[in-house]
Amino acid sequence: MPTFTSAACSEIGRFHREELCSGEFIRIARAYQCGGPRFQLTVDDVMTGLDRIVPVANGSAEQTQAELGDGVTVVIDEVCLQLLEGVLVDFGENGFMFAEAPPSAC
Repeated sequence: MPTFTSAACSEIGRFHREELCSGEFIRIARAYQCGGPRFQLTVDDVMTGLDRIVPVANGSAEQTQAELGDGVTVVIDEVCLQLLEGVLVDFGENGFMFAEAPPSAC
């Protein structure tokens, strides 16, 4: 399961509060470690059987409510979730990125 930096938690939490309508959720649709756009986050309102709900948290025992994303979750399908195993997701000027990731065969 991925973990998220404080910056990533804050941005996902902000997006959740300000952009989503009732019944919508944030989906991490793609996560490439080798070329292409790093992440594709989309807004969706339909879950599939392969979807998993993942809490947005950075794994720290001393998180503030803002860092936790106010209980915010994202939806990731099983295949993408396997690709994100052990990954630390960050957010910066260029959007979401891998802060730390296990070695990949590119």
